[in-house]
Parts: sequence; structure tokens; C-alpha cells
Amino acid sequence: MFYSIDRIVEEVAFCIGDDEEVLLLSVDRIIGSYCEGSVIRETDDGLYTVDTDEEIRRRSENFALAESLFDE
Repeated sequence: MFYSIDRIVEEVAFCIGDDEEVLLLSVDRIIGSYCEGSVIRETDDGLYTVDTDEEIRRRSENFALAESLFDE
């Protein structure tokens, strides 16, 4: 399952899962460079890693959708 980091408050990442589940995650469990909007996934050892490929795919998909709304 993928999660998007919604916001970070006092070393806690508020993440929203693909199933809309909210996950509160200590930022020390996230591997890699992250920020609000980053896409993460759980690893086998219970940590979370940033998935830049998935993040790029989602941003491209969202851009295409927004662009289609304004096409005439």
C-alpha cells in the first residue's frame, strides 16, 4: 500500500493511504528525502521508504487530469 504525506508536525508525518486510512508515522521511520506530498510505502522491516517513481506517476496523472479539465 502507498501513503501520501499530507503534513508533518513535530516529527510526526500525517499520511493518507490509498484506502484513505490515516497513518501517524514518526519521521525517523522514513528512509530517504521526503516532504509534504511525498509518496511512501512500507518495507519488509517495518520502515517506510520514499517511492519517487510512484510520486512522479501520480503527479503526471494529476497534471493530465487537470489539463483535460481546461481543454476545449
